[in-house]
Amino acid sequence: MGYIDDHNIKAICFDIDGTFYPKWKMNVRLVRASLFHIPFAIKYNSMRRKIRREDGMRDLPPLDKDSILKRSAKILWNDDSEEAKIRFKRKERYIFHDSYDRSYMRMRPAPGVFETLDAAKDKGVRLACLSDFPLGVKLRAMGIEGRFEFAISSEEFGRFKPSMTPFRICAEKMGLRMEEILYVGDSYHKDIIGAHNAGMHTCLIFSKLKKSYTDVDVYAGNWMEFKSKILG
Repeated sequence: MGYIDDHNIKAICFDIDGTFYPKWKMNVRLVRASLFHIPFAIKYNSMRRKIRREDGMRDLPPLDKDSILKRSAKILWNDDSEEAKIRFKRKERYIFHDSYDRSYMRMRPAPGVFETLDAAKDKGVRLACLSDFPLGVKLRAMGIEGRFEFAISSEEFGRFKPSMTPFRICAEKMGLRMEEILYVGDSYHKDIIGAHNAGMHTCLIFSKLKKSYTDVDVYAGNWMEFKSKILG
């Protein structure tokens, strides 16, 4: 018997970057993507942090694509004109999304991922993914794309974790209550606090567990430990 049996959990939703593979591999790819576009990359990261601060952990309405572009361009350049929105979309796609897709083609998951996902499916546990970053080719490159009911990025609706919005949308897509879902991620401040606030169970993986981390239900240092603790 594992955690999901003890708590009547019907689904597991996973973060992707830093969860299915070590975070340093993501950071290397971020640096490579930003190397020749440092001024924009700095402003881009600052923009995302500001959006997180403004939205906090609230449950907010999803934004449509035009509203996302308008908000992003306004924060970056104090300009939300059509020209600014088009410029932002092009630069984001070229610098981050396209570069990500190329750099992730040889990505491999951490040891234990395949075995854990197979064991979860064998137990009848439903699986999904929720990431703050673009999905691109990541799941396909790692060979795990077809193992999930769905995979979504919070970029699609303009609300980043720890906002409650992405977690609520996941629960709605699965037709489950929050307390029937375990969310797994490597970031305490984004994944764990956000999922806990939304009412989900939480598992912190790969990151070091600190005494101040009060919202973590389960900690796993690697995927085999996760499999043992969560699935039994």
